[in-house]
Amino acid sequence: MKETSDVSEIVAILKTTALGLIGIDGKDGSGKSTLAKDLSEQLGYAHINLDDYLEKNRGQFVEYVKYDQVKEAIGKAKEPVIIEGVCLLAVMEHLSDSPDISIYVKRVADYGMWYDKEDCDINEDIDEFIRRKNSGGCTIPPLIEEIIRYHNKYKPHKRADLIYRRIDR
Repeated sequence: MKETSDVSEIVAILKTTALGLIGIDGKDGSGKSTLAKDLSEQLGYAHINLDDYLEKNRGQFVEYVKYDQVKEAIGKAKEPVIIEGVCLLAVMEHLSDSPDISIYVKRVADYGMWYDKEDCDINEDIDEFIRRKNSGGCTIPPLIEEIIRYHNKYKPHKRADLIYRRIDR
């Protein structure tokens, strides 16, 4: 797995790799859409943002993706196609498909700390972790719990072919 904070390095890799489907995954707010738009513009690839195929105001993600429409959009797009969204591997599993190359976006501090590590790289029982997060009168929203559980199950940050370290300055 290669890690980089240089978009041009990702562009170079994608230009030299025969691809059909490029998946971009990461926690909400990590910069997936920004990276996907940038890559799409630089490479001329189609871009599918899963948020555009989501039933709105449901409070969760995977259950409310309009899978038929996503499958149709992938089929209509000229390859290669960049597809991005939270819980991407779970969505792809529902589509009985998988990306040819996967990119995971980590939002990091300029000194290297991964901001979302606590919620995305859990090394304890997931139910105990969720109970602890919900203690003290604070309840995490259902979407955030879904994303935490997704990361615990799929470990997309460990399965990715490339890690894009989006540096917050």
